[in-house]
Amino acid sequence: MKKLLSPLFLGITAIAFLIISCAKSDDAPIYDAAAQFKTDSVALKNYVSQKYPDAQYNSETGIWYEILAEGTGNYQYKIVDTLNAKVFKVKPTVKYTGRLINGSIFDQTETDKTASFELLTNTGYNYPFESTLIPAWTFAFAPKKIGDVDLGGLTEKGLQKGAKIHIMAPSKFCYGNRAVGPIPANSPLDFVIEVVDIK
Repeated sequence: MKKLLSPLFLGITAIAFLIISCAKSDDAPIYDAAAQFKTDSVALKNYVSQKYPDAQYNSETGIWYEILAEGTGNYQYKIVDTLNAKVFKVKPTVKYTGRLINGSIFDQTETDKTASFELLTNTGYNYPFESTLIPAWTFAFAPKKIGDVDLGGLTEKGLQKGAKIHIMAPSKFCYGNRAVGPIPANSPLDFVIEVVDIK
């Protein structure tokens, strides 16, 4: 009986191994965030050097940006204590245009209209990814620090009413490896954001 079971067992094992091997070879490549960030960084550097040579580079995030208008006022950004977290919270009204780095517009406000939203970002766990908006927008709006909390914002005081900023961000701080509507997965994005009001 043992002699009959052994070849049967080996055959079943061999078939199982072949099935597993075939399944592995058919799988999509594993997403490598660090490799994608390097790819995005090269693409953005080329894009910026060809089109926006005056843009500044934020080495902590890999975001390129231009301050097109400083804005007025002295809005004081706050961190709100909730039961579960300390949250960076702001309610801006904006006009914006979003482009892929091939130049195609994927979203924008209509000429005579604005968009209002609430930006809520958990400043503790997984900052800035636990947010109501993509992390690139958190970095655009946030000041560098609020009290002892380092937010890594692109500007010292954060965007003020009347400010206009142009940001070009790696996919890590946009939609990552997810395709969203007309935005392909792993897309660095280009935004111009004008702050009409802020609360």
